[in-house]
Amino acid sequence: MQSNYRNICKIARAATSQSQERFAEMIGVSYDAVRQYEAGIIRPSDEVVTSMIEVSGMRVLGYWHLLNKSRVASELLPEVERLSLPQAVIQLILRVQEFDRRHRSQDLMQIAQDGRIDPREREIYDQIVDELEVIVQAAMQLKFAKPDE
Repeated sequence: MQSNYRNICKIARAATSQSQERFAEMIGVSYDAVRQYEAGIIRPSDEVVTSMIEVSGMRVLGYWHLLNKSRVASELLPEVERLSLPQAVIQLILRVQEFDRRHRSQDLMQIAQDGRIDPREREIYDQIVDELEVIVQAAMQLKFAKPDE
């Protein structure tokens, strides 16, 4: 398993405050399946994860499931922590404001105006892309924020 593996079954069950037996009933699998998911022996199917999402109300489980099952996804998509709604909003706004304060939109338009990235522009372009990845991460954390905390 990947080193950044999230045991979504444990997380979902903890969110419901149910025993393994009761949680298994709720998501329509055997107790043994839940035990194996939580032990990391097997990973739940997409259908089981969908049930976990419905039962727990945690949409972020689907995102984490995708990261867990696909090395490509885990390399391309940002890591997302589940923050409280105020934390997620503040984080996103601060990152967007910093991007704007540094005039990155103008820098990016300057680079793109001729339709190519020349060698002199490459370093600043790569920095801008890194900064945009941080903004995307913050936006995803807002999408999956805990609205009631």
